[in-house]
Amino acid sequence: MSGSDSISSGLVVIARDAFGQIVTRIASHRNLVGAMHTAQCVLRLKPDAVCVEVHPGESSTSDYLGKPLAAISRDDLPMEQIR
Repeated sequence: MSGSDSISSGLVVIARDAFGQIVTRIASHRNLVGAMHTAQCVLRLKPDAVCVEVHPGESSTSDYLGKPLAAISRDDLPMEQIR
């Protein structure tokens, strides 16, 4: 498997800023529930991330414009989890 194909076998967690630009891209080899846990952690730890999406793995240069498998926004987190 080449480096550009390695993401295609799992899921990818994408964090977007307020302008919709990708600010974080994390390959995940976990199931959807595990990827959503990763998404929540990204929202808590990355101040410029306003939403996080989970997509089927694509190439590392993809903009991930299709409908995500799951998504969570900063508004979905309890206030005590946002720092």
